[in-house]
Amino acid sequence: MIDNNPQLKGRMTVFAPLNAWMFKAMSGHNVQILSVSIFIIGNLICAIAPNFLTLAAGRVISAYGAAMFTPSATALAVELLPPARKGFALSLIFGGMTVSQVAGVPATSWIADAIGWRFSFGFVVIAGLLALIIFAPMMSGIATKAPERGNSPISKGLSKATYGILSVTLFVVVSEFIVYSYVSVFIIGSLLAGVPLLSAALFAYGFGAVTGNVACGVLTDRFGPYKVLIAVVGAQLILLVGLVAFRQHGALTVLIAFFWGNVSYMYLVPIQHRRDKLVEQLAAQR
Repeated sequence: MIDNNPQLKGRMTVFAPLNAWMFKAMSGHNVQILSVSIFIIGNLICAIAPNFLTLAAGRVISAYGAAMFTPSATALAVELLPPARKGFALSLIFGGMTVSQVAGVPATSWIADAIGWRFSFGFVVIAGLLALIIFAPMMSGIATKAPERGNSPISKGLSKATYGILSVTLFVVVSEFIVYSYVSVFIIGSLLAGVPLLSAALFAYGFGAVTGNVACGVLTDRFGPYKVLIAVVGAQLILLVGLVAFRQHGALTVLIAFFWGNVSYMYLVPIQHRRDKLVEQLAAQR
């Protein structure tokens, strides 16, 4: 439901730390419900926007809601499941982001082309309302954990290891989206069996992201976040170079895009897993 593209991720980069500070005294359950509500309101504004500025404002509001949802959802998932299942829990959360590329983006694009772009936002609003109707009762059935105020490890300063995790995340995301943002430039115009190579490559990327995300949770639980992260980052480096080098080789390009999609979201689970473990270690020390 939460849409997933580089532009939205850029806005989430700004809003997520702000939200973490603003709503640190609110329980994770309430943050979840509030975030979905804000996301719905933002898309409703887009659907009825009379001009571009209003449309842009609606997008910012929806991004604000999305930036609230994902970090809180990951924290809640980790809280509810035992440590041995953290990787699986995180893969479920990030799985929604990958499925959106395969199902959500084509669906809303088709709606926009068939009956108009306003209806595509309306579709997201309806999906959001259905999710909220299902989601709110589920949240009310989970015991609320009182938020910590001023005593958490994060509030007392970040460790060097945490800065390292943030740096790795930054460089991985930058490398990925530099290529993703310009992939249309260097493979546009080519065909594969009569189908535009760009469309085929992007579909393969999205499908690969779904399968890779599912596998990542299991691999992280079995081999640990460090080994998985090293393997994933190394594979992404090779695949990004290969995508540029073999960009006009039809089926090979689609195959590389599929494997790139596999690893493109596999860094999220081990990084989040490692971050949570560091927080636990800091809490035990203090």
